[in-house]
Amino acid sequence: MNQERREQAQGFLRPDERLIATCSYELGPGVPVPPEDLLAPPEPPDLGRRIEARLPRSLRQLVTRGHDRAPDPVEDPGTAHTHGTSMEGGWQSAAGHFLVSRANLRGSATGVLAVTDRRWFGLSDVSPLWQATPTMKQYWEAPRSAIAALRANPTGVAQRGRMEIQFTDGSWVAVLATLPAQAAPFAAAAARLR
Repeated sequence: MNQERREQAQGFLRPDERLIATCSYELGPGVPVPPEDLLAPPEPPDLGRRIEARLPRSLRQLVTRGHDRAPDPVEDPGTAHTHGTSMEGGWQSAAGHFLVSRANLRGSATGVLAVTDRRWFGLSDVSPLWQATPTMKQYWEAPRSAIAALRANPTGVAQRGRMEIQFTDGSWVAVLATLPAQAAPFAAAAARLR
């Protein structure tokens, strides 16, 4: 599976850039959903656009106003106690920017983190459910200098595969490696070029 992630990331490399490591991940439990006013309006699917174009104007406005975005998940009071804090920093921080960029893409719940000799970037599968082959799209990137550390399996939390991306502005966000055994090797590979 990691070879497949490496191949997906290869397509997003710049000339003379070297891929160091990739890891499939999802957001940690309790990571907040960005406020609606920070998100770009969703683009309706191609079929949706064709249908909307044929609707009368008043009905079209009603349909487009009610588009997309699932409600925020109800915060379980025990989540922070069981899993630890999942984000530090406001929405204008580097961690907030990471989460807003990811939410704006509206892709798959799992994503791919990639680190190169120059930068970090995130990919998500944006293909429709009926499409078997993933269509990856980049939603975020930051220079290597913007990431202070990637801590794998931090102490004090009960999640296997947890990683904390710590940004140089002091903010951080928790993610979970899809395969928990890949968290430590990914963090070690990402730290090698520091």
